[in-house]
Amino acid sequence: MGYREIARGKQEQRRQRISKDWILAREHLASSNLLKVPEVCGILTGRELEITGKYDAVGLVEKIANGSFSAREVTLAFCKRAAIAQQLTNCLTEIFFEDAIQRAEELDRERAANPGTPLRPFHGLPISLKDSFKIPGYDSVIGMTCFANDPDQTYSPLAQLLLDAGAVLYCKTNVPQTMMTADSDNNVFGRTLNPTNINVTAGGSSGGEGALIAMRGSILGVGTDIAGSVRIPSHCNGIYGLRTSVGLVPMAGQKDPVAPGTDGVAPIAGPMATSLRACEHFMKTVAKSSAWKYDESCLHLNRWDTRPKHTNIRIGVAYNDGMFTPWPPVRRSMQQAVSKLRSAGIEMVDLKMPDLHEAVSTTYRMYSLDGCRFVQNLIKQGEEPEVESVKRTNLAAIPSATLDDFFALNAARSKVKEDFQKFWLDHELDALLCPPAATTATPLDEWKCITYTMLWNLLDYPALIIPIGKVTDQDVVDGVENAIFGEEDQQNYKLYTGPEDFKNVPTTTQLIGMRQEDDRLMGVAKMVDEALHSQSGPSKP
Repeated sequence: MGYREIARGKQEQRRQRISKDWILAREHLASSNLLKVPEVCGILTGRELEITGKYDAVGLVEKIANGSFSAREVTLAFCKRAAIAQQLTNCLTEIFFEDAIQRAEELDRERAANPGTPLRPFHGLPISLKDSFKIPGYDSVIGMTCFANDPDQTYSPLAQLLLDAGAVLYCKTNVPQTMMTADSDNNVFGRTLNPTNINVTAGGSSGGEGALIAMRGSILGVGTDIAGSVRIPSHCNGIYGLRTSVGLVPMAGQKDPVAPGTDGVAPIAGPMATSLRACEHFMKTVAKSSAWKYDESCLHLNRWDTRPKHTNIRIGVAYNDGMFTPWPPVRRSMQQAVSKLRSAGIEMVDLKMPDLHEAVSTTYRMYSLDGCRFVQNLIKQGEEPEVESVKRTNLAAIPSATLDDFFALNAARSKVKEDFQKFWLDHELDALLCPPAATTATPLDEWKCITYTMLWNLLDYPALIIPIGKVTDQDVVDGVENAIFGEEDQQNYKLYTGPEDFKNVPTTTQLIGMRQEDDRLMGVAKMVDEALHSQSGPSKP
């Protein structure tokens, strides 16, 4: 069977798992404002619109706990809204709505039979998962034809932890072929669209999660990140997303496009959500669940203490990374964010980042220790072509590493870590604020810049995306001479063609903390988020 036939079969299987009563009328499929379709299409009742549209994950858990909503009606509402999001953005891969509703009914019966028993932290909450997480009976295709029609037999450890915490798992979300580009496009399920503006990328590799959450077909999901794969789609879709420190959230037991035993830059799993406190609730629940009991590689840490180390926090500000010049909307949104934070009484210190060229070179080499032979063989095994974003990324052009090369790369990484620790301590920082990218979401297949995200993977520093706003009419195009870091920078800068082409595209900022201080970062983030959204903004539940 050829890759096209496999794709048709998988897509038809997915289509059949959506109830006929949830199919959108043709006029809604052609809507220019996808974010409004769930409210006007008539598929969701008023109560279901309230459930999916009014609350964040913490608020919804509270509503289930006080009896305002049952687990079943919440799950049904999100299954319906996820089905709407899928038809508009192509964000889902595996759908298991029927299993989810049965699970929710079991939770309702469990509660009724034990009315005095405290509820688990995610009781009745639907949580979506990136396609790489395994669910028994369903594929984990991860954008590769060779993995189709081979259902998993066990749960990934994190999926099991979430179930044990009372969650309802109901769908998995789309990724790029190879899971190493910022465009969630593959030959099996096709391309995920950005619901804020379908002419720009939804990001990757957790792009399906980003689009689904932007559509509020989910309000809390899980992505993974090795170069920005949680943060880039969070940035592109205007949601919250956390790149966690390695070893805090179970990452084992996933479908992976790299050879077993590969030891380079470690991937992590992290939350993506409609609110900051949902990300914190996720992390606090994982910490208190003894994650190491689910995944032996997790740290034996149950600490979650968001109290700042001292009263007056000090945040460094880096407006660029010294390699790519931020676009006009990125510059403007960063400047406005810093102004708001200073007005709120937070000490903001303008800084110049250390030179990143060695760090970036080292990271790229670590992404391709085997010359990408393993993933190239998977593509050949599926007898499928590379999609455009994979062709352009061209990681296969990076030579494989010898053992001596590997030693040298580890030594270079250690030097970068030493330099950044000194940078951090010398400036007495509690956090660092910088853009998540030089760009907003870019035109399709044009994402060129991962330097703003990949650095923190190399260093293993937690990094959080906080939505700020969106492109405005004041973000006019200026001359390419403003791109001051060379030819590649200038080519990237030219991609911005003005506010009309980037209408409604989100702007965000990135807040970074020190390694394994995710809880302390969250404490600083609460102050930052409150200051940025004290009057209005995306942080409202």
